[in-house]
Amino acid sequence: MKQLITALLLYFAIISSGHSATWVQLNNQNTEKLMLDKQSVLQKDNLKRAWIKIEYKTPQVNPETIDKTYNLTKLLWHFDCASQKVATSQVFQYLDDELVYSAGIEAKTAEFIEPVPESHIDIAMRYICKADKPAVAAKPTSPEAEKVKASSAKPEATEKKSETPAETVAEKTAEPVAKAATKPDNAKTKDSNHKTPWSYKGKDGPENWGKLSTEFATCAAGRNQSPINIDKTTHASLKPLKSIQRFPARDIANDGHSVSVNFKEGNMLVLDSAAYQMKQLNFHSPSEHTIHGKIFPLEAQFLHSDSKGNLTIIAVMYTEGKANLGLAKLWGQITKEVTEPVVLKNRVTPNELIPDNQSYYRLSGSLTNPPCTEGVRWLVMKTPMTASKEQIKALNEVITSDNNRPLQALNGRIIVE
Repeated sequence: MKQLITALLLYFAIISSGHSATWVQLNNQNTEKLMLDKQSVLQKDNLKRAWIKIEYKTPQVNPETIDKTYNLTKLLWHFDCASQKVATSQVFQYLDDELVYSAGIEAKTAEFIEPVPESHIDIAMRYICKADKPAVAAKPTSPEAEKVKASSAKPEATEKKSETPAETVAEKTAEPVAKAATKPDNAKTKDSNHKTPWSYKGKDGPENWGKLSTEFATCAAGRNQSPINIDKTTHASLKPLKSIQRFPARDIANDGHSVSVNFKEGNMLVLDSAAYQMKQLNFHSPSEHTIHGKIFPLEAQFLHSDSKGNLTIIAVMYTEGKANLGLAKLWGQITKEVTEPVVLKNRVTPNELIPDNQSYYRLSGSLTNPPCTEGVRWLVMKTPMTASKEQIKALNEVITSDNNRPLQALNGRIIVE
């Protein structure tokens, strides 16, 4: 009762404080509308807080008050943008403007959780935290320094034009994190000559990646690392994937760690209201992810990047069975020697390598090889494809040792299906 009184006093104090709400729509679905009061957004210490309201188009039932229904909820949410977690401290439910239920606790005792992807709280967090990337303030410079800066710009531009044709589209368009992901392990390219050597076994193997270089520190210190075993999941209304998968692959290479395939521009994935372009495909044998403990002989990972360098990877498992036509066309041009990318002679499109049934698991993770960058959205297809025994053997003969990173701890992450 004391908590309820505290919640009500806080609420009425807020609405009587003179601030005029400015509601912005964050999401509008067939069943409800999600809105945020921009005037209520405040930051204290390392947290942001804001009032949210959800307007329902049909009455809802609260399990704690089954005799009453509501069609509007107002909530006070607290956002920890650094850890990507959110807590609720106040809840008010209304039926046609009449308050029918309320509850609240002190913000400092509220439980912070990782939002379920695509949930209301996840959408609100992305909106609130999107401006949290700190901008680097420009240092005041003297006129002389500005002249030096201007004179040095020209040579840099000239040097940029001398990039080798081996660079992928991703390297030219994406931000540094995407660049590291699209060419993670090709020791033969100019851009990776400075990188610390790593491997899947021995002293440079996965258990030591975090010690090899400060650039790889996340491999050991990260809390949201991939791959994982997909087992316990949370059911949610995941939206069907919207994608274009008909533009062909451009070239193929044995980069020493994997067989990688680069794609021409045009293959797109729409996720979280952002457009991701398919950049590269890498193969791992055996699979890096497991599903309910099951290991697959082959896993294909399609890396996508948006214009800001955010990454999404579609993972497809392969079981032994009927030969795959797309793999057959790719395998015809792979070699046992580490090579620069070779232009493909045959037309191979992503839809030959991705199942028609695109139901999926979704989770947050990382790159599965150094630098193990986190913040990667993983979409793991539930339906496997097939590859023949000969096709699986052919890959294993090219990549002479297993190239799957060991499973990583879930650390409280939520897997949604």
